[in-house]
Amino acid sequence: MIRITIYQWVSRGLFERHKQIFLSQLTFRLMQKGNLDVPYTPQQMSFLINCPMSSAVPNPLKKWLPDKAWYAIQKLIELEGFEPFATNLSKDAPQRFQMWYNELDPEDRALPLEWRSLETQPFQKLLVVRCMRPDRVTTALNNFIRNTLPKGGDFVDCDAALSSIGVLEAAY
Repeated sequence: MIRITIYQWVSRGLFERHKQIFLSQLTFRLMQKGNLDVPYTPQQMSFLINCPMSSAVPNPLKKWLPDKAWYAIQKLIELEGFEPFATNLSKDAPQRFQMWYNELDPEDRALPLEWRSLETQPFQKLLVVRCMRPDRVTTALNNFIRNTLPKGGDFVDCDAALSSIGVLEAAY
């Protein structure tokens, strides 16, 4: 209860574009302290924040996958557990990955092949979304927080239903 109250007070003083940054910092810090049961590694967290790229391998899927996405995937496969991802994407099931890529809300859809198992590992799925569909990271991160934090929806939707007058009245 105190966590949502403090978040509400702080978020009311932030610009809209900064609220998700603050909420992400809160969530990631709780994960780091072990207060949230989310399996991740420091390397994965660093990847999510920085999204490094490697242009060493040319993009074989230029027709539908942007070079930036392919270059990010080349660094993703250096993380433990993601080693076969580029091969699965480019050789094993490119059409199925293209269908996932073209979804309006890919963050809510299961990935092809054995990557479907990432539905039970939401943090790791965030990494794939970060690589392939960076335009959907904001929504994916909100979904992650909504499902990870206790009463996460209260944080994500904080004051969303109130008008500016309603916020002032609630604060008073």
